[in-house]
Amino acid sequence: MHHKLYASYTRYMLYTVLGWSSIRLHGEDGMNADQQDGYPVRTLELMWGLTTPSSRGPKASLNVEKIVRTAIGIADAEGLDAVSMRRIAEELGFTTMSIYRHIPSKEDLLDLMQDAAAEIPADVDFADMPQDNWREAIHWWAQHNLMMFRRHPWWLDLPISAPPMGPHHVRWMEQILHALRPTGLPADEKLGILLLVSMYALSIGRLDYSMSQGSARTGVQPEEWVKVYSETLAKVIDPAEFPAVAELIQANVLFAGPGSAAPESGTPESAPERAHADSAHSDQAHSDQAQSDQAQLDQAQSDQAQLDEAQQDLRFGLDIILDGIEALIARRQAR
Repeated sequence: MHHKLYASYTRYMLYTVLGWSSIRLHGEDGMNADQQDGYPVRTLELMWGLTTPSSRGPKASLNVEKIVRTAIGIADAEGLDAVSMRRIAEELGFTTMSIYRHIPSKEDLLDLMQDAAAEIPADVDFADMPQDNWREAIHWWAQHNLMMFRRHPWWLDLPISAPPMGPHHVRWMEQILHALRPTGLPADEKLGILLLVSMYALSIGRLDYSMSQGSARTGVQPEEWVKVYSETLAKVIDPAEFPAVAELIQANVLFAGPGSAAPESGTPESAPERAHADSAHSDQAHSDQAQSDQAQLDQAQSDQAQLDEAQQDLRFGLDIILDGIEALIARRQAR
């Protein structure tokens, strides 16, 4: 029974969190009965270049990739609501029917846009993803997911309800699953970790986007809100009634993000730092490895200082998640 429930949960999460493809309300550009026929197999074929272009209409100067890139450009500049088959046709100088000959429906177009948006940028290389430290590999993976959300914020407006189908998202899946190979965890648990990390990165991405939208609407930057909010709240909070909140205000860390409070003595260590330090002191034979690990941690802390608030929040939360994964690995290895 446990395995059946877990499998059902996994399928549900694949369709609702990691999906990068969705079932949307069909409006003017949505699917009619004929367009629904063959979906989503048709979309898969479009994503992987398995379709044969229509023999009618213009060929050489119009193709699926050009249509999708144009749609993404419109969405990046004006938002998802501005994207329509008619608008794309106007941008490219073709008729709307010419667009439909290559991409049968707006549903197909949005799926194609979702996958194309995940294409790794020219200035990023999967070879730069840490190869000998699965924790840092996952951090790298999640931070670049956040960067994708920032490049294409409209992506966050798409409801998700189908599994990853396109080549770009499958490549990202491959990277994190490959990074988890040294853990020795079974395939289903690696998939569970992929979903967990994806959910967390997505939640930070949505919060980051919402905060930026709020700043655009009100003209008040997040750092200004922190100061005003903390100072105002300090005037009305009764420490006797809200002692825990009062403690945050007193420490000057309310909504300032993790790591903003001054340590009581020295610099606090994260769980992995403590683990590496203990290993170095308890077993001199592993000193070389400990020094190598510490160098990676020092680099990670240096990188942390260069992260903005959302990136710091992402790293802080992921460290806690990864500590739990380390505990899971230890339990599995102890069997």
